[in-house]
Amino acid sequence: MSEEQEQGTQEAPEPQGAGGRSSRGVWLGAGAALLVVVALVVISLVSSGGSGGGGTPSAAGPPAAPAAPPAATRVPGDPFALGRPDAPVAIVEWADFQCPYCAQYTTETEPALIAQYVNTGKVRLEWRDFPFLGPESTKAAVAARAAGRQGRFWQYHDALYAEQHPENSGAVTDAYLVGLAGRLKLDTARFTADMADRALAAQVSADKADGTRRGVNGTPAFVVDGELVSGAQPLADFQKAIDAALARRPATR
Repeated sequence: MSEEQEQGTQEAPEPQGAGGRSSRGVWLGAGAALLVVVALVVISLVSSGGSGGGGTPSAAGPPAAPAAPPAATRVPGDPFALGRPDAPVAIVEWADFQCPYCAQYTTETEPALIAQYVNTGKVRLEWRDFPFLGPESTKAAVAARAAGRQGRFWQYHDALYAEQHPENSGAVTDAYLVGLAGRLKLDTARFTADMADRALAAQVSADKADGTRRGVNGTPAFVVDGELVSGAQPLADFQKAIDAALARRPATR
């Protein structure tokens, strides 16, 4: 066999090898084209989801939560509020009937605030329950709401704080709460029935949940003209916050 014939024989498989390389090229080309198409689809989806148009929100995340409504409800005739519903400034208090700092605020600071600001029409004071110290806190909160159904919430509120017992000592029993209602000249039969009403327990729970959403994590806590104030602050601190809020409001008529 000549050298030329030998080379021809060796080169004979070349078309098959060349054909194999062309087949791989076709597959690689098709793969590259598919990747380009996928990339274009992804870019299109990202662009449409992130645009500022009026379409539906992107599935990448939920829409921003709406701003929380004002803490004060200003409902006329609310048995858990003191002061004019249209007072220039509103203070909302979250408190626990077993909390000693709540008792300190109630006995030492609140009377001066009521005399100086609530009774003069400048401040609306609204109560919210935040019973976080134990079952007796919830029991007392429900009892105070039962007194509220007879228009005596604030008297019952004051009495609970005036003779506050140690936390979860077992002193806040149904018998004690009914006896306190009797001393305040409430209809004790009606009071007892109202204490068993699950609607009042639901109201207490709703108050606590609302406080938690607003950042309350202890008692007492206050929202003064939209600003959260924590703790039984001195009277002067409340006066400063209220006077600043009043300065931002039209003069009280």
